[in-house]
Amino acid sequence: MKESPLLEVFMNVGFFLIIAAVIIPLLKRFKIPPVLGYLMAGIIFGPFGLGQYASEISMLQYITLQDSNNLKLLSELGIVFLLFVIGLEVTPRKLWQMKGLVFGLGAAQVIITSLVIGGIAFLWGNSIQASILLGLGLSLSSTAIITQWLHERKLFNTRAGNTSFSILLFQDLAVIPILLLITILSTNMEEGLAGYISFLLLKMTLAVTAIVIIGKFFVRPIFSFSNKYGGSEVFIALSLLVIVVSASIAGMVGLSLALGAFIGGLLLAETQYSHEISSVIVPFKSMLLGIFFMAFGMSIDLQYMMERPLLLLMSVIGLLSIKGGIIYLLCRLWRVPKAAATESAILLPQAGEFGLLVVGATITFGILDNNVGQFMFLTIGLTMFLTPLMTPISEKIGLYLQKKERQAGFVDDHKPDDDLNGHVVILGYGRMGQTVAEILATEGIVSITFENNVDCINQGRNKNVPVYYGDVTRKSTLKVAKIDTASSVIITIDDTDSIQNIIKNIREISQDVALIVRTRKATDLNEIDLPEKTYIVPEYLSAGLVLAEKALEYSGYSAKEAHMIVKNES
Repeated sequence: MKESPLLEVFMNVGFFLIIAAVIIPLLKRFKIPPVLGYLMAGIIFGPFGLGQYASEISMLQYITLQDSNNLKLLSELGIVFLLFVIGLEVTPRKLWQMKGLVFGLGAAQVIITSLVIGGIAFLWGNSIQASILLGLGLSLSSTAIITQWLHERKLFNTRAGNTSFSILLFQDLAVIPILLLITILSTNMEEGLAGYISFLLLKMTLAVTAIVIIGKFFVRPIFSFSNKYGGSEVFIALSLLVIVVSASIAGMVGLSLALGAFIGGLLLAETQYSHEISSVIVPFKSMLLGIFFMAFGMSIDLQYMMERPLLLLMSVIGLLSIKGGIIYLLCRLWRVPKAAATESAILLPQAGEFGLLVVGATITFGILDNNVGQFMFLTIGLTMFLTPLMTPISEKIGLYLQKKERQAGFVDDHKPDDDLNGHVVILGYGRMGQTVAEILATEGIVSITFENNVDCINQGRNKNVPVYYGDVTRKSTLKVAKIDTASSVIITIDDTDSIQNIIKNIREISQDVALIVRTRKATDLNEIDLPEKTYIVPEYLSAGLVLAEKALEYSGYSAKEAHMIVKNES
């Protein structure tokens, strides 16, 4: 009896859910990232793995995936959801804080890497269009794998973590023009390139305008109303509706669905609901991206790989070497310390999920030969497989180089950057200071910490955290911390007299910076007149969490957002 198409879809989705519920937790137990778990599952249980024996062994028909077409729609939704979440996270505040690294170092990495790899692809006989897209696609690293690693290891606020995240942030932004470029290069433009691009930009402008108008006059008021009177199911429905509407508007005018979702995310990035929406969407995004990687795994032909093992090995080593070398040299050019530059170069040389998307699109539109595309799929997949082995090595090498530089007397990596702006200054790296630094790092907010206890400094540096030596009661130390351009200063030391002296020195430098002060008792500072924008946090209020919450507020988050972030971290 022939199975209905709907039943076949349900069986494939059910198979994926079994993998997500049973196999992935087992892999995570052995420190294997879920992304690689989905890739492995697609390869093993796909049509080129066990699936090729299903006609001979009837039992395999029920535990293998014969056709990836049923999963392609869901996998494409994974990319749409990913772009929406990126739009939510790419706030003007975050871009402004990291503008030098994002639009300087990040842009240089994408441009130079694309030119080098594109040039090599052209020399190997690919067309100009295919070479351009291959260069751009392979210049992008894996946001899914690297950000997960940085989050798990709380490395966002380290020099290497901040540098790597900045490069990834620009790469994510670069996906949008790359998607538009694919549309341009895949279209027959007999009427002229200028006319086609003008018409495409007009359509894009109309789509963006429509999304902004709908968001401003309909979506935001509806969110406000539902937040007051609706339940959690209404909020989830609205969050999904934003993605559907914004993606559909873009699709209706011939643009990428992912582009529309990205704009929808940007629209809500600066609202008080952005973090709550993100918490709703991220599980959907993770599941759908898992389907994307599993569908990609199903397309990998192991026999094809075995026919060209040496060429594939050379391609993988070449890609990792080229990207890693370019990233290292550019980091040094941007005055990133040697240890952090090395760590970033080892973290980011792989190709990523957007590289898969670009290669897949070039094959679909006939720009790239199918055999070349299959080869590039394998190259990208192998670099991603190697990444979990390289990430812990990168951290160890970074710490080793830092230690060697300190022993040799180099201190250039232990001075705050001259262009710090909108950062948080933490005075004291004790228990409270560590709590605050970790929460801020998780949110990607730049912070620097000063401490005069050598043991605490070494403890922070062993974690690759930016802790600098300095007497925080001295005005010279506060000037080095760039108090005048900071969003807030957090005082966590346990000495009332010193706190009074610090507050006095800070206010002589800046009248505007917010002060968040931890004390043992609420009455500790009653004897002095506290200046404006000074917030006292008694220790009994779980001071570390409250300090972090207030720092988030002064960094631009709403009180509700800050409270939710701290609550999730506690």
